[in-house]
Amino acid sequence: MSDENAFEVGKNIAVTEGQVIYENQLIQVIQYKPLTEQVGQRPLVMIPPCINKFYILDLQPENSMVRYMVEQGVTVFMLSWRNITPELGHLTWDDYLQQGVMQAIDVALEVSGAEQVNALGFCLGGALLASAVSVMKEWNDNKVASMTLLTTMLDYTDTGEIGLLVTEKSVAAREQTIGNGGVMPGKELALTFSSLRANDLIWPYVVN
Repeated sequence: MSDENAFEVGKNIAVTEGQVIYENQLIQVIQYKPLTEQVGQRPLVMIPPCINKFYILDLQPENSMVRYMVEQGVTVFMLSWRNITPELGHLTWDDYLQQGVMQAIDVALEVSGAEQVNALGFCLGGALLASAVSVMKEWNDNKVASMTLLTTMLDYTDTGEIGLLVTEKSVAAREQTIGNGGVMPGKELALTFSSLRANDLIWPYVVN
C-alpha cells in the first residue's frame, strides 16, 4: 500500500471530533462533540471489538457510524480498549465487563445526566455488551434501555468457518502461550483473520 493510500487514525479515519473524558487500566471513554443545536436526552454508548478498536465505527466521514449518529442529534460515547501488555495478562472476562462495558455506561450516565443509555456492540464488543447486560439484568440494573448488536455471535455451539481453526490441539497450544498471563502476538492474530479469507488474503500472494 502506498503512503498516499495509507490509513492514519485522526487523519483519514477516526476524524469525528471528540475527546477522552475517562480512562482506567483497561479503557478510555470518548465523548463526541455534538453537531446539532439540540441533542436527544438518552445517549448512545458504543462498544467496539478489542481488535479493530474504536475507529472501526468511525471511519472516513462518508461512512462513519459515529458521525452519522452525531449528525442525527445523538450524544455518542465510545469505549476504546487498551492494547494489553503482559503486565495486564491477569485481567479476566469479568474485568472486561465491569471495568470496560459497565464502566463506560456509568460514565455516559454521569456525564449526560440521563437515567438510561442506548448501547451498540460490534463483533466481540457485542458479545461483551450482551454479557454485561445479562449480568446487569440479574442484578436488577436497568441502565441499558436498548441494545443493538452488529456482526455479533451469541451462540457458540455453531461457530461456522472459524470452527475449522479451533481444535483441541490449537486450544492446548493457546493455553500454553497465553493461558498464564501471556498476550497473543499480533502476527498470529492477523494470520487467523487471513485464514478466514484464504482465497483473497493468502493464496493470491503465494501464486504471485
